[in-house]
Order: sequence, then structure tokens, then C-alpha cells
Amino acid sequence: MQLLNRALALIVTAAIVTGIAWASRLPMAAHGSSDAVLRLAWSARPERIEECRAPSAEELASRPKHMQQKLICDGTAARYRLEVRHDGRLVADHEVRGGGLRHDRRLYVFHELRVPPGNAHVDVRFTRIDSPTSKSASHQRGEVVPARLALDEQLTFRPREVVLVTYDADDRELEIEDGER
Repeated sequence: MQLLNRALALIVTAAIVTGIAWASRLPMAAHGSSDAVLRLAWSARPERIEECRAPSAEELASRPKHMQQKLICDGTAARYRLEVRHDGRLVADHEVRGGGLRHDRRLYVFHELRVPPGNAHVDVRFTRIDSPTSKSASHQRGEVVPARLALDEQLTFRPREVVLVTYDADDRELEIEDGER
């Protein structure tokens, strides 16, 4: 019985190895089409928008001395609109918010858009939706994304090429990375 089990295991193993060897010789296309890809990928801190007011005398009196503030501010993280146009046609329109329950963590943009090869006009807009009112305060800390980012370029897409649009936190602008530009 043991000899029969070993022979059966050997036959099954040989069949599996033969199947893998045969399958590895099959032709496989990496991309089904010759389209290029416009990849949008970046992360940044959303801007914090706050509504501030001076507390009343009653509010100050009701709080312990160490908790009395000259200004009381309630705020939220800004929302952004991502719009991408390819030769004047809107191909992406998304609202982008920061991560976390209160949306106050980093925001992440990652979109891949298939585009036909050739010359094309690409227009990428990343605009803050929420606008601070005259009574609100907008706090910029470190790498907070600006209220408006724009990239307006004439590009040449080659078949199966990936063109990356990313955010440069040092220059605070969108930029193109494709290895040659």
C-alpha cells in the first residue's frame, strides 16, 4: 500500500511539473491594448479651515482659569475637487478628502486613466472646495496642499507608456515624471 501511495504521489507530482512547464511556454500579452496611462499619484496634508469667535463673559466665567481662551475655534479639514481633462474632454471628476474619521489625516490621490497614444492636451486641476469666510482662519502647517493646483500641458503619449503626475511638496506644485521630461 505504501508503494502504491508513493507511486501515485510521483505520478501526480510529475503531472503538475509538466503542466507548469507547458503553461510557462504559452504566449502572454502584458497589456491587452496599446493605450498609454496617465497616472495621478500623490499625498499631502489637507488644509484646516477654522471658524473662530471670541467667547462671551459667561463662557469665560464658567471655565477654570487654565481653560479660558481668547478665541474658540471649530474647524474641519478642507475638501478638494480633482478634475482631469484630456483634449478638452472631462475624464475624471472626484472629490478628495483626507483620511481618518474626521478627514484630518493625509489625503491620497491615485487614479490611472487610459489614454490613446499620440499628442494630447492634458489639464489637471486640484482645487479646494471649501473656502474660508471672512471670520475663519486658515492654518498652513508644513506640507499643507495649496488651495489650487493646476497642470496644463501638451504631452505626447507613446503606446503602453505611463506618464506620472505627482505633487512636489517643496515647490508646492504638480509636476510630470515620465523619465524623459
